Amino acid sequence: MTARVFVPLVDANGEGAQLFEAIADEGAPEAHPARLAPQISELFDFGLYGVGQAVREAMTRFVAARRVKLWLSRRNGRVHPWNLRISDLQIGRLSDENARSAGLGLALAALCQAFARDPGVVFATGEILLPSAPGAPAVAQHRQALEGKRMFVVLPAVATNGRALGAVESATLDRLAAAARGAGARLEFVFADSLDGVEAALGPFAMREIVTPARAAGLAAALGLVVLLAGGWMALTRAPIDLAFEPIASPAAASADDAAPQRARYDAASDKLRLLGPCFDDQREPMVVGGETLVLRVSARDALPFASRLRAPRLFIASVSRAADPVILDAEHFRSLVGAPRPDSAFDLTAAIPIEPVEDEVRLFVVATRDPSIAITGLQEALRKDLQGLSGAAVLTTTTSFLADRLGDEIEYQFKVTNDPHACPS
Repeated sequence: MTARVFVPLVDANGEGAQLFEAIADEGAPEAHPARLAPQISELFDFGLYGVGQAVREAMTRFVAARRVKLWLSRRNGRVHPWNLRISDLQIGRLSDENARSAGLGLALAALCQAFARDPGVVFATGEILLPSAPGAPAVAQHRQALEGKRMFVVLPAVATNGRALGAVESATLDRLAAAARGAGARLEFVFADSLDGVEAALGPFAMREIVTPARAAGLAAALGLVVLLAGGWMALTRAPIDLAFEPIASPAAASADDAAPQRARYDAASDKLRLLGPCFDDQREPMVVGGETLVLRVSARDALPFASRLRAPRLFIASVSRAADPVILDAEHFRSLVGAPRPDSAFDLTAAIPIEPVEDEVRLFVVATRDPSIAITGLQEALRKDLQGLSGAAVLTTTTSFLADRLGDEIEYQFKVTNDPHACPS
């Protein structure tokens, strides 16, 4: 974009009238040999560099005043780059006296460029004074293809003698208005005591905020949704798994004791396992005769609804004893169609585990995880490493802690193995 403002210049006696265009755009000029400020370096050859310095300072204050009003921070807004030059008219080098009245026009061009405002046809003349109001300029007119145009004449609010400029120059202003009407244009006068005074007519000169409350709220809502979805996903994929022993047969009529693993013996005649009754020692610890089979049924339920639809649980069966090395097996190897699965279970398995005829105390674990990266081989090697040098009850307790730390959810069943067939009823 390029902003243009017509600048009529006259000296203090109302003589030597000249007219040029103050032009502001983004195009940076070539570096000046005297290392002048690029924004106003092209004004130097016309005697307007000193005026340009006042314009730069006025623009700095103008922009700074609007940065204070920005939401969030002073940096939450931007203005377009601006560089000032004048039209290529044969005006020569201006005198110091009439050059000062170019300040207002140059400042308006810079403002319109910086804030991306199309001013239409604007005439402006006046001096920029820092930090108070500009001085009193004279006015000239420019009329070219004005029919149907809306034109502004921007003037300082007061004359050099302190009187209102509209009253002091009323005759001249009336003639300008009449001339504009004759050309079919509408002339509007703007009396400003500072650059802020032109905002109502030519503005608003408002910075476009980089981050607005609406954008910030939208971003916060989007981030909140992402966090919520990510948190929900993580919660479901890591949701706890409720494990429980289930009765092997006739769940509706079974008692609480029937939910524990049961002894069984292979019947060659029927080629099936025949369930046996429970057996306990004097301390009420379950017992199994060596050579028998221990049958267990386990259900796994989601602690959070639908968790298994995102990531199904993985079940492992582990055993450890005081005398033997620990063993971990994937429960998929034991899964069978024995018994109908419970309707509220995400996983239902029945496992038949043969018991070696070695008298020992054994702790059997069913453990669950949703981690698909767990490898049985590495898990078993790590457990065996932790158990090195341990014996007795320490082997059982260390295994319990290890599986809880690595896999999370577990249930256990501890029993003794005896080789005395008369210790348990058959």
